[in-house]
Formats: sequence, C-alpha cells, structure tokens
Amino acid sequence: MNKDLRIQLPLWTIAFCILLMPLTFSLVQLIDLMIHNFDAFFVVNGTGTSLNWGLMSIQLFMVSILLLLSFNILFYRRYRKHNKENPSEKLYFFVFYQPGEILEDDEMLQQVSKNATKKVYILFANALPILAFLMVIPLHRSVFIMAILLVIIFQNLLFYNEINQYYSGNYTFGNKGKKTDQELSKVNKRVVRGIAIVCLILAVLTVGRLAQIHYHAQSIPSEMEACMEEGGTAVIEKSSLWSLTKFTCE
Repeated sequence: MNKDLRIQLPLWTIAFCILLMPLTFSLVQLIDLMIHNFDAFFVVNGTGTSLNWGLMSIQLFMVSILLLLSFNILFYRRYRKHNKENPSEKLYFFVFYQPGEILEDDEMLQQVSKNATKKVYILFANALPILAFLMVIPLHRSVFIMAILLVIIFQNLLFYNEINQYYSGNYTFGNKGKKTDQELSKVNKRVVRGIAIVCLILAVLTVGRLAQIHYHAQSIPSEMEACMEEGGTAVIEKSSLWSLTKFTCE
C-alpha cells in the first residue's frame, strides 16, 4: 500500500520544491541583470557579439530547466501508471477543492488526514507571521522565495510522516492528554528560541551590512573628485539596496 502514489505525493512535491530552488534563484538573478546590467548578457568577440554563456545564472537556469523537465516526465509516467492501475482512485493535475494526498477511503484514514491537516495548520499559523516579519527586513527577494518553498517542504513532510505512520502500523488514535500538551510546550519553547536566534543573526548581519555600505559610500566623493580633476567621467552603478555602489572612472 505504501506504493500508492497518493501516499508518495508529498515526497514528489518536496522533490519538486527542491528543484524549484535553483531555478527561482537563477531566474531572479537573470531578471536583476536584465534590469540593472543588460550588457552583461553579451560578449563582444572582435566585430561580433554573442550571448555570454559563461554567466553562472544562465548555466544554473539551463541545468534547472533540464532537471525539472526530467522530473516532470518521471512524475507523469508514474501518474499515468497509478491512474491506470487504480481507476477508482484517480489523481488529477489540477484540483482546487482537495489535494490528492488527503485520503478518505474509510473513517480511520479520514481521522489520520484530519490530524495531519491540523499539524499543517499549526505550521502555517507559526510560519506565516515569521515570513511577514522577514518581509519587513529589506532582504533580497530570493530569501523570501526560498523561505516559502521551505514552508511548503515542511508542510509535506508533516503530512507524509502522519500518513506513513498509519500504514507502517505505528499510528495511535485517541487523545494523549497532558503528555501531548507537555510535548507541544517543549516544542513551542524550542521554536521560540530558534526564531529568536534567527532574528538576532539577521539583525546583526543587517547592521553589519549597512555599516559596510555606509563606509564604502563615504569614500566615493573623493574618488569622483579625483576622477573629474583628471578629465574623466564618473560612473556610479548600484544593482540593489544591499549591494555596494560600484564606481568607475571613464
């Protein structure tokens, strides 16, 4: 029964999210280059111009696309096989009212799915405020995309763990009472400590980066003055809020 694609679906989703990480990262980098430094896409060779295939972002994007295409082909074959072997338990690519991993074949599975959904809800109830807090900090948008993908990965891990325990015979029904409350209390304390540590690290890194940007910016006026005295043209480039200002004298 563990070969049922409905049980394995969270694992496929996790793999898909992991493959999305390098794709989204490279895509964001390419968009930034397109907006701030479009000339970086091209290399001048004598009298001709060609695409700069040496850019890490382009290479990572191409590799990510190939990996995602291979993954989708494998999943589609597995999906077709499942629907062919289980005509009464078909999966559909686009389902808006109920994901395929929610199993309701009988009352016990309904309870297991309900418990898994409850844990996922608790995850989102804690993760969404953290994501909202991160968005207040002017971090690169790749950080936010990765954070969202990580939340989706943890969501599917929770759901798979719950369903897999049931089919492995290690699942227990019923209310565990005070013992469960104590365990949740310990977990909550660890989560709060973890969040506090992460926030502290982000605050220290933010202050350090701002100090570095401020110190670097103070040296630019003197460089501009020296450049203009020599008859040159001062060119200042800045790709993003957190990048150092690039000064060149032409």
